[in-house]
Amino acid sequence: MPKKANIIIHLQPEASSAPIDEVKSRIKKESKIPFCTEIQAITVEDPNDSYENLKKQGISSNVARNLVDLYTNK
Repeated sequence: MPKKANIIIHLQPEASSAPIDEVKSRIKKESKIPFCTEIQAITVEDPNDSYENLKKQGISSNVARNLVDLYTNK
């Protein structure tokens, strides 16, 4: 069975104003990764979506923001 690698990247600030489909497309098109034969999946997450989901679960705004900042390394 072939090996797989999971890579987590931080996007440049310009990516925040681009549509998610464009971000995925440009990553797939422009990536040069050693040992890579195919990019199978790209997931783009918006930290604000995580923040809103936490608030919907009844978590206070301050705690939700702190959790999102903690896990997005802000």
